[in-house]
Amino acid sequence: MQRLAPLVLTPSQVQALEHSAAHAPHPRQRKRAQAVLSHHRGLRLQHLAVAYATRRDTVRAWLTRFETGGVAALAEGARSGRPPKRSANAQKK
Repeated sequence: MQRLAPLVLTPSQVQALEHSAAHAPHPRQRKRAQAVLSHHRGLRLQHLAVAYATRRDTVRAWLTRFETGGVAALAEGARSGRPPKRSANAQKK
């Protein structure tokens, strides 16, 4: 089992991740930001996978996405399926 070294983040990256973990528009994006921060603080992939109820490969993919694209790469992408019938404003109410 290959161990992934903890990320070394700049203070501005930590601040951006903390903001995303608290205020991102989608829960999955918040979870990804929290996982990256936790890995930066020393948690191993196996522990993160258990904590976020996902596979180690998924956590590794989140970390790789962050390394290549920063906080923006953790954003929720387009998903397949039928679009919602109601507008975004109507769904918030």
